[in-house]
Amino acid sequence: MGWPDAYVARALDAFGPSLDQELARLPQPPDETQMQKIQYLLGRHRSAEISSREKISSMGTVETEPLFEPGQLVRHRRYEYRGVVVAFDLTCQADDDWYFSNRSQPQQYQPWYHVLVHGGQHVTYAAQTSLEEDNSGEQVVHPFIPHFFSAFSDGQYTRNDTAWPG
Repeated sequence: MGWPDAYVARALDAFGPSLDQELARLPQPPDETQMQKIQYLLGRHRSAEISSREKISSMGTVETEPLFEPGQLVRHRRYEYRGVVVAFDLTCQADDDWYFSNRSQPQQYQPWYHVLVHGGQHVTYAAQTSLEEDNSGEQVVHPFIPHFFSAFSDGQYTRNDTAWPG
C-alpha cells in the first residue's frame, strides 16, 4: 500500500523552490515522466490549498485564519458539547483512516482544534466549521485543565507553556 497523494504532495511541497535541486541529488533522479507526475501532484495539492483558503463560511466570510485560540471556550455545533481549546492545527493532521471514519467529515483544509470536553476525560479533534464560541463564561471540568492552563478569568483560560503532545 502506497502513501496517499495528499501526504506525498505535502512532503514535496515542504521543499519549496529547492525541490528540483533536492530531486537531482537523489542516487537515481526522477526521469521526465516521473517529474511530470510530481508536478501534476503538486499542482493538484496547491489548487486544493488555495480553494480551501477561500472557503466561505456559513456567515458569508472567508475563513483563512483560526477563529479560536487556546484557552477559549467553544461549543460543538452538531454534538452540543462544551469545551476549551487546548491547541490547534492549521489543517487536519489526522491520518486518512481516522478522517474517513469520522461521521461528519468536515473539510480537511481548515483549522482543526484539540478540545478538552467539559465533564469528560477525553479530547476531541474538531474542525473550525464544527465549532462556535461559548459565551457562557462557565469553567470547563476536565482532568487536563491544570496540566495545560494556569488560570481562568473573564470566561477564558490562560494557556501555560506545557507543549501539546501532538
